[in-house]
Amino acid sequence: MKKDEGFILVTTIWVLALLTIAASFFALWTQRTVSLAQARQADLQGEIDMYNTQTHVLYLMATQRFNIAGLTIPTTESLEDKLTKEDKGIVIIDNSKMPHPAFSLLPPDDGSVSILPVGGEIALDDRVYLGDGNVLFAIQDKGGLLNINLETHRVARLLGVLGVAPALQDALVAKLQDYIDADDLHRLNGAEKYHYAERGLPPPRNRYLLVPLEVRRVLDWAEQATLWENDKLGQLVRFQSSARPDFNTAPVLVLQAAYNLTAEGAERIVKRRQIAPFYRFTTLTEVAGSVPDVSEEEVNYFPSTRMRLTLWQQGSQRIRQVHLHLTPYADGKKPWQIQYTLEHELFSKYAQAVPISTQADIFNSTLSPTPQ
Repeated sequence: MKKDEGFILVTTIWVLALLTIAASFFALWTQRTVSLAQARQADLQGEIDMYNTQTHVLYLMATQRFNIAGLTIPTTESLEDKLTKEDKGIVIIDNSKMPHPAFSLLPPDDGSVSILPVGGEIALDDRVYLGDGNVLFAIQDKGGLLNINLETHRVARLLGVLGVAPALQDALVAKLQDYIDADDLHRLNGAEKYHYAERGLPPPRNRYLLVPLEVRRVLDWAEQATLWENDKLGQLVRFQSSARPDFNTAPVLVLQAAYNLTAEGAERIVKRRQIAPFYRFTTLTEVAGSVPDVSEEEVNYFPSTRMRLTLWQQGSQRIRQVHLHLTPYADGKKPWQIQYTLEHELFSKYAQAVPISTQADIFNSTLSPTPQ
């Protein structure tokens, strides 16, 4: 009888132990399932917020006007409310109401709209803004980038500021020119299809490049590691438009390469335009501390119709870049075209940036803006 009671006791203990273990495993599985569901829900909400942010930006681009400071927003106070009018039409910005030095100009008398800033614009030089939810975004006007197809004589300077050795710069540019020209004659240190065949590589396309990734197909370019870290080269070049880079949207390195400015002079230009955009060559020269390598007639101050919209969630390690072409006059089509979308690892410049508010009611951010 005692043996039976002992057996039952031991069996009961084992059953209770197994039930405890099973319950622990079930609780752990439940916890992991809930955590996974919450993470997926957060990812889904993040995707919704990114889509909403992209949609809101496109809406603004399609409905609001641009000026030399960037993209205007619906809640921006009218410039007329900030101006005093004197001397029969000379317009002077009231310094007490504007955060930057006064402008003066003759107002248009043909019914056109002034290109001067009205305040509150979304800048187009890759500054980081608050979007919807916990999403951040930045807009880069491609008109502020260097056209790698047309300005090959300035590409060598760009390679230099990106860390490519001086001895390699001219040869890389020659190979780029041979890659995009229509003939089979190679330049000094250049390369044509038989050079590619010797390396087992696809031949040159003999046409202009279309996207940043295609630059890697040019002989010897893929081996230049400094060009591809954080997609440095791809973030600084464009492939359409013949206009010179816009002084109000060009990155520091583009200003150095395109206009042969010092790093200090380019930095001063970027800092100054955050206060007031440029529209006079004399002001540019004064701020840069030297004369930019461009004739005054070629200087560009206004954004182009091609943009790069960068989106990411706070805390994420990935970014999405949407390449846009604004087509407001396209008959029967949308006022914008999405040319392509790329994803990258989060670049350090975005990770370190402190976001600012757009002051636009259209965005519903849950993040805190930069203190003003």
